[in-house]
Amino acid sequence: MKRRTLVLGGVSSVPAWLAAQISVASAASKVSTQAEDLRDTKRVFAHYMVAWPRSGPNAGVDNYIAEFRDAHQRGIDGFALNCGGWHRSEPLYRQRVLTMYRAAEQFGNGFKLFVSADGKAQDELEDIVQTTANLPAQLMVDGKPVISAYGLGGDDSERGEALIKQAESLGAYIVPHFMPSTKEAEIGDATAKEIAWRCHSAQGYFYFGAAGAPDSLARSIAHLATALKAAGKLFMAPVTPYYRGLASGTNYRAFETNGFSGMATEWIATIRSNVDWVQIVTWNDWAESTYVAPIGSNASARVYAPRFGLLPSHTGYLDASRYFIEWFKRGTAPTITQDKFYYFYRLHPVGIGAAAAVGSTGGAAIAPRSSTPLTALVHVTTFLTEPATLEILQGNTRAVRELPGGVSEVAVPALPGTPRFLLTRNGKTIADKSGEEPIRTNDFTGAFNYFSGQSAPD
Repeated sequence: MKRRTLVLGGVSSVPAWLAAQISVASAASKVSTQAEDLRDTKRVFAHYMVAWPRSGPNAGVDNYIAEFRDAHQRGIDGFALNCGGWHRSEPLYRQRVLTMYRAAEQFGNGFKLFVSADGKAQDELEDIVQTTANLPAQLMVDGKPVISAYGLGGDDSERGEALIKQAESLGAYIVPHFMPSTKEAEIGDATAKEIAWRCHSAQGYFYFGAAGAPDSLARSIAHLATALKAAGKLFMAPVTPYYRGLASGTNYRAFETNGFSGMATEWIATIRSNVDWVQIVTWNDWAESTYVAPIGSNASARVYAPRFGLLPSHTGYLDASRYFIEWFKRGTAPTITQDKFYYFYRLHPVGIGAAAAVGSTGGAAIAPRSSTPLTALVHVTTFLTEPATLEILQGNTRAVRELPGGVSEVAVPALPGTPRFLLTRNGKTIADKSGEEPIRTNDFTGAFNYFSGQSAPD
């Protein structure tokens, strides 16, 4: 995560991540917290890059309302507005934020906003708080305006502490992210306690956590939840769909999620750990591919700036999350009332040596840095009311899986062409859907990103 500058296989009948944790998660989510006010209410926010609105640099009230509606329909309660600058450094941030607050007021539906100060914006906390504190759409806790941050204080922990105290003196309810001494490494028990101690003047802590493997992030969430709860601090945990930096930048790395499975692992960790709030990281970070925002196409689209390339749809991550958002908020796994499936695959071959045969005209053929191999699989997550049969057809290849009712994960080798997904029960077709994007043999413009789709619109 960097400051943004504004410029005009196989299948298990019950997934391992679910079977091993479902009973513990259901029990843990029923445990009441000691906090009052909003800490008794589970909330889900999304991290919004103010620098890159979906509708472009000239986004207005109606454009933002459309984004709020897309988020609210999926159970998201508001946006954390990432600002890499503010009024003195980059005035467009303040202007856009005020437009968003006006839009949220018009939209209503309890949709709330709060600023997440990043970079130079941290030099202007006073104006941020004073500008937003009394706006109708501002998120409030205990009568105080909520404010967050990314990398508060940078590498200077003393400055971070000073900024927390400044926010407190301004009457704000601050839930910041700051880097522990171990930086982006997995957070263990000792580091979690360090973070909780450093939060003594803050109301809570936000773990950004996008840059990590899902299992590692899940363990970090569990350690932080224990330490912050013991310290009496609110914990805002992350859930990330997929991370892959831009090949043209300095952060070209990826963390494999195996389609939606990794995101589900992180959702389960938030439920099991009984965290207070969740922040989806992110709504619209087009550069790091963590976006879940619908992009106006079920296939691919160009969004905000040409440098982000042709972005494949990630709406499947958002819509598949609705089940877990409801579970997180209610404390019990919801009953599945409609058969659905979501599919995830890369648009080009990923196996060893696949990129070597493609020249520079094929796009970003060099794979990003990754601690684990990137999969060359078609991943499907199913939500079934009763047992059913899933067939995945690719050319002359047909994979058949008998699935139980509930949530299941399927993975099969990806082959060139357009995959087709057929769901049947007792000889009757429930859904017959072909992917909107084909898997290519010699075009790497997808740049190792995931494409997602679903059996039917939610």
